[in-house]
Amino acid sequence: MIVTIVTPTLNGAAYLRQCIDSVKRNHRPGFEVDHVIVDAGSTDNTVAIAREAGCRIIEGRDKGIFDAINKGSFNSKGDLLGFLGSDDLMLDGALEKIVATAERTRAGWIVGGIRWIGERGEDLGALAAPPSLMTARVHACLGWNPIMHMSTYFTRRLFTELGGFNIEYKDAGDYELFARALEREPYARIAAPLTCFRRTRLNNSVVNAVRANAEARAVLLRHGPRSTVEQLFWRQALKVWFNLRNPQWMAVKASAALRTRIDPAAQSYF
Repeated sequence: MIVTIVTPTLNGAAYLRQCIDSVKRNHRPGFEVDHVIVDAGSTDNTVAIAREAGCRIIEGRDKGIFDAINKGSFNSKGDLLGFLGSDDLMLDGALEKIVATAERTRAGWIVGGIRWIGERGEDLGALAAPPSLMTARVHACLGWNPIMHMSTYFTRRLFTELGGFNIEYKDAGDYELFARALEREPYARIAAPLTCFRRTRLNNSVVNAVRANAEARAVLLRHGPRSTVEQLFWRQALKVWFNLRNPQWMAVKASAALRTRIDPAAQSYF
């Protein structure tokens, strides 16, 4: 089996070595790893780092992060397709779990949990994968994407059938793609965290919060229930589930909210 991991970059030198090294630590004899760096024209040493590490590189302007991921995915040979940000990390043993789950379940896609980390790598808590009975209607009600794209892997068959990411969505393209995937078939769930999502003040959901919220609203209108009562019910039900299943994450959120109340100028990751 071949696993393709696509990392879109634009001046991502600060953390790229750590990202690539975390993938290399996941190489195992039972499968081949194809790590593709899709660079949109970096002016720092991003490309040099990727080249020195032996990654396959695709260079050229794109129409955003999801267009870059599409390029890397469709121009690859992977049986499984995954996506990892240049500032994110893969936890040791993650690919072994993903490949084993793919071979055991034959599912079209696989979803695992994550660990949040800060800019210096500090632990900000874990976030479990959503329940395996998630549907597109329920997923769309939350208002943010609980399926973390760096811990999500598609078979080439399903990714191709879906046509990849809709690049009209600049910030919520993963939310929209996963809603469409849920309308086709359920995912196989891996309880353990697979990757670390680095939370910084440069994340799209922070920098482009207004646009991201508008796109999330579009996902709700297209894939969610029309009833406001049902929307609110599922939104609250999911919040309760996530908070109960992720006590450390809930504690970090509560601490961040308290800091913001004390100092309104303090910007929270959450």
